[in-house]
Amino acid sequence: MRWKKMRCRVIKGLVGAILATSCSAVHAQSCENPIPICGDIPEPLSLNFVQSLDIACVNSPYVSVLEFMTNGNLVNTGNATVEVGGVACQTDGVEDVIELVVVKPNPQVFCDVESYELVATCGETGGAFTVVTEDLLPNTTYLILVGTAHDPSTTPCNLTLFLSGPAVSIDACCTTNIAPGQSVSLNVTGGNEDLGYTWFPDLGLSSTNESEIIASPPVTTTYSVSGFFGGCQYTDAVTINVGTPVGIPTSFTPNGDLVNDYWSIDGLSQYNEADIRIYDRWGQLVFRSVGYAQPWDGKNGGKEVPVGTYYYAIDFNDPQLVGLETVTGFISIIR
Repeated sequence: MRWKKMRCRVIKGLVGAILATSCSAVHAQSCENPIPICGDIPEPLSLNFVQSLDIACVNSPYVSVLEFMTNGNLVNTGNATVEVGGVACQTDGVEDVIELVVVKPNPQVFCDVESYELVATCGETGGAFTVVTEDLLPNTTYLILVGTAHDPSTTPCNLTLFLSGPAVSIDACCTTNIAPGQSVSLNVTGGNEDLGYTWFPDLGLSSTNESEIIASPPVTTTYSVSGFFGGCQYTDAVTINVGTPVGIPTSFTPNGDLVNDYWSIDGLSQYNEADIRIYDRWGQLVFRSVGYAQPWDGKNGGKEVPVGTYYYAIDFNDPQLVGLETVTGFISIIR
């Protein structure tokens, strides 16, 4: 399970040191000085500085320009989603129409309109709407162009923009299960390696500032990791579950009263390759199943086994259960 990522704009000095962090409202600017947008933070915008750009999808002469950068995941950057809501753009009491498009500009000249490449279908509405881009390139700056029918420099246009998706996130891997005393390798991709990462808490970690670490938690632990790219801070998380990943009861009563008639093991049905074996006191196999879609009913070959204590062994055969050896124990049949 992944936590929701939380990000803020990061203001850096000339030598790259982080000086301050801001999540406040911003004012849209021109293609010469676009306002940076971070992922997964609702950005309240007041469009009040515009310019005229002759581009597809935006017929309005009043265009505000924002920018965002994609992550550094070279294998699969993914797409981005732009959601617009809370639109308050009125002229003489009539709600204005918002036009929006996402483009890839010339990285050398952001205002070279002829070089703009559309990377999403156009969005147009007087209310809320969503635009989803195609898969984007890594470590690349894209522009969000927002057009309004009236001049917002005289009557400001307010809206909230929410940018999300795999292209504007980091990815920590992987939530998994281990046996007590075992270790597992964790990694994170997408951030700027030069700015490093921060893992928290440091419980059982080989390092707290590298992209690849070894985790040896003594108990189930959720680790969060923060990284930076495009002037924004991003966070993801993984959980390492320590111990048996299922709930195994120690007894059941297969007497036909429809109560506790089966040896039901919570969570085991999701492991399709699990090998479950049950033996009697002499070591004779009385039940075996690969997968556990049908729990044991206390029978062997259709006949009820005697009341008593039996021994079980479970192999999960799942690559995510790193280091988890055969789970064994005893089960009592009571009638």
